[in-house]
Amino acid sequence: MDDHTLKHLTELNQRLLEMNQFAEALYLNEVRTESYSVDFFGMVKPFADEVTEKTEQWLPLAIKRVQEKQPKDLHENQLTQTVDNFEVVAIKSFYPETSRKKQIETFKAVEYVLKQVQELL
Repeated sequence: MDDHTLKHLTELNQRLLEMNQFAEALYLNEVRTESYSVDFFGMVKPFADEVTEKTEQWLPLAIKRVQEKQPKDLHENQLTQTVDNFEVVAIKSFYPETSRKKQIETFKAVEYVLKQVQELL
């Protein structure tokens, strides 16, 4: 992986970590309050669209990096599952009826894999 591609993957990975943290904070601190109301077009859709855009760029680069480094505790299927999990996070974080336990587990799973990729960079 050349320096430019590695830099791009690093930036994408960092942005995804930030987005996961944002979604978690929003879900825990705002969404579950009585005064919160869902703003689908103002917040949910733009956030979900950015998650999709970033993960579509991130996945092939992350897979390539995992193939190059061959870490013992990170595999391609985990990367693909992380993208799926992140797309769930991107939508369900904005809805108070989402299961708190499941949502927190999903945030942690996404963060774990992103941090594993970060270590490969």
